Amino acid sequence: MKKAPEYIAAKARARVEASAERRNKVLKAIYAGRPLDAEPDEARKIHRLQRVAGVDADQAASLADYQEDVLSRLKGDKRLGAERIQGKTEDFVGVAFLELARIAASTVGRVISEDKQPIGSGFMISDRLFLTNNHVIPDIFEARQYLAEFNYEMSIDRQPKPVTRFKFKPDEFFLTNPEDELDFTVVAIGQTVYGEGRLSDFGYCPLIGSDDKHVLGEFVNIIQHPEGDYKQVVLRENQLVTRLDRLLHYLADTNPGSSGSPVFNDQWEVIALHHWGEPTELITPDGKPVRKDVNEGVRISKILSDLTSKRNSIKEPQCVLLDAALNPQFRQPSIVHEHLAGRRLEEIVSSQGKSSDSISQEVKPDGTVTWKIPLEISVRLGGISQPQPPLASIQREPIVVSEKDQDFTRPSLEEAIRIDPDYSNRPGYDSHFLLRHDVPLPKLSDAQKHDAARLKRVNRGEDPYELKYQHFSIVINADRRMAFFTAVNVDGSKWISVSSRTGEPREAAEAQAWSQDPRIDSLAQCDQSLYANQVPERVFDRGHLVRREDPNWGTLTSAKRANADTFHFTNCSPQEWRFNQNKKYWQGLEEYVLDNAKAERERVIVFTGPVFANNDPEYRYVKVPMQFWKILVRVDDGQLLATALLADQSQRVGLLPERYRAEAFDDMSEIVEYQTSVHEIERITGLDFGSLRRHDTFQEGPERAIGSKVKLRRFNDIKLDSS
Repeated sequence: MKKAPEYIAAKARARVEASAERRNKVLKAIYAGRPLDAEPDEARKIHRLQRVAGVDADQAASLADYQEDVLSRLKGDKRLGAERIQGKTEDFVGVAFLELARIAASTVGRVISEDKQPIGSGFMISDRLFLTNNHVIPDIFEARQYLAEFNYEMSIDRQPKPVTRFKFKPDEFFLTNPEDELDFTVVAIGQTVYGEGRLSDFGYCPLIGSDDKHVLGEFVNIIQHPEGDYKQVVLRENQLVTRLDRLLHYLADTNPGSSGSPVFNDQWEVIALHHWGEPTELITPDGKPVRKDVNEGVRISKILSDLTSKRNSIKEPQCVLLDAALNPQFRQPSIVHEHLAGRRLEEIVSSQGKSSDSISQEVKPDGTVTWKIPLEISVRLGGISQPQPPLASIQREPIVVSEKDQDFTRPSLEEAIRIDPDYSNRPGYDSHFLLRHDVPLPKLSDAQKHDAARLKRVNRGEDPYELKYQHFSIVINADRRMAFFTAVNVDGSKWISVSSRTGEPREAAEAQAWSQDPRIDSLAQCDQSLYANQVPERVFDRGHLVRREDPNWGTLTSAKRANADTFHFTNCSPQEWRFNQNKKYWQGLEEYVLDNAKAERERVIVFTGPVFANNDPEYRYVKVPMQFWKILVRVDDGQLLATALLADQSQRVGLLPERYRAEAFDDMSEIVEYQTSVHEIERITGLDFGSLRRHDTFQEGPERAIGSKVKLRRFNDIKLDSS
C-alpha cells in the first residue's frame, strides 16, 4: 500500500500549518451557522448558489447575505438547495443523493499489483482514461505492472461482489505530473484480465473546470478504498476548510490507500483528487481542542489546466483520448447521463452485478440512519440524541464482522492469524494519540539497552529497539527473550470485533498460530518449543501482553492486521493458564479497567509488561516472570490520567521446571492483584515513564508511602480518577 511520499507529506503539513488562520475563519463561520460567510470570493459564492438553488444572480446575492424574505419565496428543490448551502438544513438531502452516490461509486476502483496487493485508489474520467496520483503510478514501467480492479465491494448480504480487473495500457496513453501540488497520473485502461464486467458498465466522472462546484464551508464526500479495503464512503460530515491555488483542504476520515480517490460535492461532481491526509490538532471557535483528519486534494480545475497545457506535446491518437476527458458534455457521472438519455437505471446497475431493488434502511437509537443500496451510507440526523450510560455500565457496541465475511472472518485458526510479511506498513505506537498530550514510550536504562534486542535493519532516525506493529509497539529483552514492555493505542470509537475461533485447537494448529518476528534475532525471542508437550498439560498459556482485541480498530484491513500481529512470540509471556484465562483474574482486570475507562468510546493508551526478577523460577530455557504490570493512560476533561496495576501469579505456580506437580494447582488460591503507583512500576522494572508519574490516579500520600500498593479485593476498588 503506497502512502504519500515524505516530500509531499512534509509540504502538505507545512501548508496546513500556514493556512491555520484561514481555516479558523471557516470553522468560526460553520459553528455560527453561517458557512457562506467563510467564502471570500463573492462571484464564486453567487455562481455556486445559482448552480445549487437554480436562482438568478440577484437572488443568489440576496441568499448569500442570508436575506430571509428571498429564501421564503423559494419552493421545493430550490429552497432545499439554498437552505443546504446556507447551512440551515444540512442534515437533509434528496433521495436522489443516494442514487447518485451509488452511481459515482461504480467509477472508483483499486490499483493493485499482479499478485493482488493493493497500491491505491483511482477513478475513471472518460470511457478509457483512469485518474490517480503520481505517487500511486509514477511512470509507464510501474503502470505496466499494475491492474485496475472495479467492484471490490461488499454486497447487502456482506458477501464480496464479483470483481473485474483490467490491464493498464500506458503505451496508448500516459500523462503524469510529480509536482507535490499536482501529483496526478492519467493512464489508459486496456484489456480485461479477469471478471465478466465491461469497462462501460462502471461509467466515469466528468472533470469540470468551472468555479461553481464548491464554496468554503460546504460538505464534501469521498469514495475510497482505505488501506486497500473494500470500497467505502466518507459522507456529509466533512467540510471544505481551505482553498489554495492548486489544492483544497477538507476534514474527513481517510487512510493510506485512499490516495487517488475522488472528492465530490453534494451533486456528486468531482472537485479534487485526494492525495494526503493525517490527524491534526485543531482548536474550535469555542476554544476546545479537537483532533481531526485534515486532508489535502488537488483541485480538478488545476489538473484540467495542466492536461490542457500538455495537449500540444502529445500525438494525435492520444489527443483523441484526452479530448474526451477535457471536453465533457455533462457534469454528473456518465451513467446518470445514460439514464437521462433513455437507458433504464435498473439495466445499468444490473450490468455491474448489483441489485437495484434491494434498498433497506436502518435507524439506530443515536440518530444514525443507514441506507444499503447496496453501498452502505450513514448519515447522522440532527435532533436525535441518546443518553449516555453511567461509566461503569457502558457496553461495547462493536462493528461485528459476520462469520461468512470473506477475508475478515476467522473460519480457521490458520487463516485468522496470517501475518502480513511486509512490516513496512506498520505504524507502531503513536505517542501523540491522546489529544494535546505527548505520551512517549518508556525509556530503557543503559543496562537495559545492553540487553535489548536490536532490529536487524534500522532506518535513519528510527529507534533501534522498537518493533512496530499495527497500532502497537514492543521492545524486547533479548536476555530474557520476552518484552521489556508493550505499548498499544486503543481507539474505542473505531473498534472492530474480529471474530475468534471457539474451542481448544489442536496442538498442531497451535504450533502454527504464533510466529517469531524476523526483524530481530530468533534467539532473542521465544518460540513454540517453550509451550509444546507440557507435562502436565497446559502448565503455561501463551499469554498476550497486548490483548488480542485492543489494537483491532480502524478499517477492517487494519483490524485484521492488528489482530494477527498480536500473535507474535514477541507479544507473548508464559502465564499460568488460570491466571491468563479466568475473568476473575488478570483477564477480567484488563476488561474491567478498559470498559470503565470508556475504551469503547474514547482513546486509551495501555503499557504492559512483565517484572523481571533474578529469582524468577526457571522453566525450560527461560525464567518465568511471576509479576505483570499494566499502566492505563487516558484523558478526562482535558486532564491526563495514569492508572498503574500489578498482578502476581506466583501463588499459582508450583514446582518448576518439568518436575511440576499437577496437584500444585488444585488449590484455588487467589491471584494477588494490586493498584499501585507509576513510580512503583518504575522502581520494580527499571523503566522510566518520565512525566507520566505526575498524572497518577494512585495519589501517594502520608498513609501511602512511595512504593506502596493497595490489594484489590474486587474490581470496583480500582481508582480511575484523580479526585
